[in-house]
Amino acid sequence: MGWGKIDKKSSGDKERAEIARKAKLKKEKSQVAAVAVAARRDTNPTALGQKVGFSRALVKLAKTCVKTESMESALHASCRTPEQFVSESVPEDIKVIKSTTSVGNPCIMCTSLSSETVTRNTVVTNSTVAELDSSIKLIEKLARQERDLKSAKTQAGSLRAEIEVLNQKHRLEIQKQLDQLNERHRKEINAMKLNLEEVEATRQKASTDLRKVREKNSAVRAERRELDLRLATMSEEVVRLGERISTLEEQKSDALVSAKFMSIALSSSAQDVKACQLKLHVVQEHSATFQQQVRSLRVENHRIRQEQSRIASTSNRLQQLETKYENLKSDHYSLEDKHNELQDDADRYESEHAEYKEDAEYYRKKRNALRDELESAEGDLQKMTAKYASMQSSRDAIRKKYQDLKDAHDIVGPLVKIGADIRLRFLDQARDTALKISRCEADMALRTNGNVAAHRENAAADAALFNGNFIPEEYEDEAEEIFQKLYNHQASDYPFFDSISGRQNDCEATLSIITTSSVSAILREEWRVVWNTIFHCSTNNKMSLIEKLESLTNEIVEVERLSRRRR
Repeated sequence: MGWGKIDKKSSGDKERAEIARKAKLKKEKSQVAAVAVAARRDTNPTALGQKVGFSRALVKLAKTCVKTESMESALHASCRTPEQFVSESVPEDIKVIKSTTSVGNPCIMCTSLSSETVTRNTVVTNSTVAELDSSIKLIEKLARQERDLKSAKTQAGSLRAEIEVLNQKHRLEIQKQLDQLNERHRKEINAMKLNLEEVEATRQKASTDLRKVREKNSAVRAERRELDLRLATMSEEVVRLGERISTLEEQKSDALVSAKFMSIALSSSAQDVKACQLKLHVVQEHSATFQQQVRSLRVENHRIRQEQSRIASTSNRLQQLETKYENLKSDHYSLEDKHNELQDDADRYESEHAEYKEDAEYYRKKRNALRDELESAEGDLQKMTAKYASMQSSRDAIRKKYQDLKDAHDIVGPLVKIGADIRLRFLDQARDTALKISRCEADMALRTNGNVAAHRENAAADAALFNGNFIPEEYEDEAEEIFQKLYNHQASDYPFFDSISGRQNDCEATLSIITTSSVSAILREEWRVVWNTIFHCSTNNKMSLIEKLESLTNEIVEVERLSRRRR
């Protein structure tokens, strides 16, 4: 027994209907017999009144007895047998028809053949003797009818007892059939309960699967957000490391240029020091020569003084010697000044050389520090490069995993939505039957979504059946042929339209599987007009038109479904 279908009549219902039909037929036949007997009783006194005219008292007595007998016979007419009817004074031209009911009681239907025969049998004479004989016969007839009435009452009592027995048997049979029907109904209710429990278990399983899918989807989304944050952090770290590497490269180039300049300055200062040392050596040699000359001049001066002391004779010689001495003295002083200048230059050059040496040592240390820092930066750069490479590989793996999860979600998403709509519609229907809670207009959205999910085409969900390997292998070729017939594309080519064209194609595929009838002709014409308008309108108006097309498709599907149900 399916949901929403009208059950066929059971054998018990057929038996009850047959019993009711037979009882009704019996009642109609009994009423006909009672009417016939009453009519005959009413006719007999009238005929007797026309025959008898000699004594008013006898006629009154006969009428009174006949009326009493007719009233009693009318009460028990339905219980009389054909023999009792025949035992009364029935005219010869009255035809008796026997019929048998389901309980075995005969029913009598009387029909009058002609009124002429009755008139012919009621001719009377005018003689008093004949009237007296007829009166005596009438009295005897009334007595005989009274005896027959008592016998009929006795037989009616036995018939009532028999009818009571039959009624008891009938009640027992009805009770037995009722028990059988109750047992059958109980089994059907138990089967329905088992079916409902199975459906409830299926619903719970579907709800559990849906909840698991939602939890998995939320976990995937959370993991995706976390991976996006990690990817953004890694990108910022890579940018920062790149900036630091560029800064270190600039510092390295500056340090190399500075070291180059320092080496050039150091080499030039070393050359200057060497030149100064050479000059100092020459000056020292000149100074030694001058000192030697001064010593010799002093010796010569001492000798001259000794000679002056010995020779003071000639002034010219003395003047020459004094002039020469003055010249030598001035030369000595000039040489001393020049020696002092050279000594100052040598001291200055030595101090500059020491400064240059200190600067060279400072720059050498700075160059070594920069070289160490550069080597450390190169090591960090190599580590960062390796880390960046690992992060890139991890990012690629994460992107691949995200793409796989997205593909799985794209496959399962349409099926989950359709399954949820269908199961919600089933639960709404089960609430009406299982919990005896009537539906309301507030739940119309559930039923509408369920009907759309069950009866509307959906290329995304149908393609997901192929991509998710949900179709049995033996049915796959036929399903592929059906898919290509509906959507004019293969399932592997999905998505083959944009969103608006895909929805339009779903509407066309939905109507292609519906049997055409006259009840939806007007809606189909309107649907075709909207369909043709979509191809020639702008992009801004397509969205409203596609929504109207989907609404018309749903109306056509609903109208055709209701029409098939009424048929």
